[in-house]
Amino acid sequence: MTLQDVKEKFKELYSKYWLEVVDEHEDEIFFQSRGGFTIKASSDDLRSYLDFETRKSSYIHEPFETCLCSKDHFEQMITSGNRYGTFLNMRRGQKITFGNHETDSYYVEISEASLDYKNYLRFNEYFLMRTLDRIRMNVGRGRADQDRDIGFYVYAPLTIKVCGLSETSPQKLAEKSLEIIEGCLFNVSYLKGIALVLEEEFPHRQPIGDDFKYEDHDFGSELPLPRSSVNRDVARFYQRGMVVEDSINQFLSYYQVLEYYFLSVSDEELYRKLTTIYNDPGFKSSPKHLDKVIQSTLNHKRESDETEMLRLVIAKHVSEDDLVEFIGAYEDHLGEKLFTKKRKMFGELTEIRLTTGHVIGNVSKRVKLIRNALVHSSDRYNRNENFVPTRQAELEIRKEVPLVKLLAEKVIISTAQ
Repeated sequence: MTLQDVKEKFKELYSKYWLEVVDEHEDEIFFQSRGGFTIKASSDDLRSYLDFETRKSSYIHEPFETCLCSKDHFEQMITSGNRYGTFLNMRRGQKITFGNHETDSYYVEISEASLDYKNYLRFNEYFLMRTLDRIRMNVGRGRADQDRDIGFYVYAPLTIKVCGLSETSPQKLAEKSLEIIEGCLFNVSYLKGIALVLEEEFPHRQPIGDDFKYEDHDFGSELPLPRSSVNRDVARFYQRGMVVEDSINQFLSYYQVLEYYFLSVSDEELYRKLTTIYNDPGFKSSPKHLDKVIQSTLNHKRESDETEMLRLVIAKHVSEDDLVEFIGAYEDHLGEKLFTKKRKMFGELTEIRLTTGHVIGNVSKRVKLIRNALVHSSDRYNRNENFVPTRQAELEIRKEVPLVKLLAEKVIISTAQ
């Protein structure tokens, strides 16, 4: 690649978005925003990118799209996981280090992304949009300097870097580096009270369920008075699900609304069976008839696992038609067959068949499968896959929340007095 090739690439890719080429010289390009602000791609920036192109082939973009890895360098995007606690707020030039680069065989550093990382991902759509957002923000505040070039505003997230190691392949270095990084993340949490999270993919602007409304009740600022009294205990579980931002706690809070009624609904089913026996005109207090009572009770205890209890609660309080309608609308919103396409979750195949008599049972199994995976982390609990709280895994759980939220709402309304 030549300098002219770099110039053509800059002009083509930056012009696709917010900037327009208005002038250029041998080693400079001047862009203008729609608002009339001029910014340049300087000689230093263009040549820096050209220099990077000579070694770009030594890097791989694995094992995650947020990684940059070669035989002797590993770097991955990192963000703060603390929403309410201590937040990692680092300015340009600041860093957190693990180990000593002068005395240790390797060390780890958290700091602004390296120049190679920024150049490798400079024209990634997410990076481009963040870069342009930074330019807009500074222009809007009157802080942008026309002498600064685009390179100054290129998005530079925090990354964690493993330095000093060398392996025979980038893949082997990545594997070793990730093991080291997990220990470093624990140390910074334990010693400084800061939770840091490895990003495994760039944020994508796609629907994940947060903005989905199955029933859009538009009452403005005037709401109706309650027509009935809801159970205060279950309402508080529901409210907790509404206020927490973590998708796992959301799911479990809504699930607790359903779980609250497990025993009462299960016992009602037993009472119904026993009443049928007692109401039989031929019933007598003889061993033959009493055995039926005993057997029904014993069978009830054996059959009353939590999945069956959940099914009974849903069957009693939620309409199958409502579930079918909700699933159709939600899958349309997501643009994918989240529920109705057979797929593997936590070691089990799951699918919700939208046919009469199958919906409630399928929904119950799916919700219970997810609940167990979130609650049980022991590798001895069962032989299924366990849930590990990565960002991608949490995103998948977030997609499941609207279903269990709907179930909780229907149960609260149905049980109101």
